[in-house]
Amino acid sequence: MKHVRKTYIDKIRRVVIKIGSKALSNGKDKISRKIISNLVNSISVLRKKNIEVILITSGAILAGNETLKINIKNSNIIKKQVLSSLGQIKLMTMYSEAFKKSQTKVSQLLLTNDIFQDRKRFLNARATILELLKMKIIPIVNENDTVSIDEIMFGDNDILASKVAAMIDSDLLILLTDIDGLYNGNPKKNKSAKLLNYITSEEFDRKVLADTKENISAGGMTSKVDAAMNVSKFGIPTIIANGMVNKVIDNIFSFKEIGTIIIPSKISVKSKKRWIGLGLKTSGKIFIDSGAVNAILKKGKSLLPSGIININGNFEKGQQVAIFCDKTKKLIAKGLISYSSIDLEKISGKKSSQIEKILGFKYSDEIINRDNLIIEKLK
Repeated sequence: MKHVRKTYIDKIRRVVIKIGSKALSNGKDKISRKIISNLVNSISVLRKKNIEVILITSGAILAGNETLKINIKNSNIIKKQVLSSLGQIKLMTMYSEAFKKSQTKVSQLLLTNDIFQDRKRFLNARATILELLKMKIIPIVNENDTVSIDEIMFGDNDILASKVAAMIDSDLLILLTDIDGLYNGNPKKNKSAKLLNYITSEEFDRKVLADTKENISAGGMTSKVDAAMNVSKFGIPTIIANGMVNKVIDNIFSFKEIGTIIIPSKISVKSKKRWIGLGLKTSGKIFIDSGAVNAILKKGKSLLPSGIININGNFEKGQQVAIFCDKTKKLIAKGLISYSSIDLEKISGKKSSQIEKILGFKYSDEIINRDNLIIEKLK
């Protein structure tokens, strides 16, 4: 087991570490300065080894509530945004003071999900983070809760962490929570549940997930597994571990068998496809026949109009659509469409040679070119 961890950790030069509200809490709905100090000390050790670190931190709402002291669980979104606004300053002050002891500079980045919808904004955010790392500054990232609405929210910082990890080509994603890792049952309800030391993304069975109700954060174990699966297709391993344990990061980089390591897919997505798979909003659905499914999954082919059975939604040329197997109704891929839904309705089931005759024009023989298509793990 140790050699498996060593394989994925030994040569790491860039890591994204996310710590959740539960792990940052002192058990009394307050931020633990001790846990922040332990985390910062471990990050300082990594920096001395020339390992670049991006820190994703939850806890802004919790930090803000140290001032207002209201019932977070029963608060609406506006009150939570107020708490976040108060807490961001407080939380960053805690980190800044802790890092100052090792003479480490930090910066704050507040992101919203729409950054991943636009390629120019995506590349600009990526360039900023990479430049910060080059200047040996620790980027501390959080969702911009104070302005987020449903359409641009990540949902929780596990998903944010996975997108940042893929954006900046991280070698490892570490998700720190308040339990020791992923179990084959819910350890808070089942005392016989066993810790899974490692799993592969291809063989993972989601039936083992059993989330408990969360009082101060949105993310449970389900979101952590979703985050791990998100980065797996980019060849990035994930470790889920207990952030409340002293020197947990040090132990991870000493190859100790703590937490759960999720081994990534052997097939890694690169370049422009990485952006497509990260965050584009899906504008519609296309259902295709078994022959087209086989061509995409087994032969690496583009999607042609002849394989399309049905279309759902309204979309324009260039938007992202999800591709489903019509027989199983399972998602198999996502990609940038070459034709609008209106035009596609007219040419679905037809041969590529008929497109121009039917529409009066032809953008491409392919409905989605394979260079604009990313395979999704079947669920």
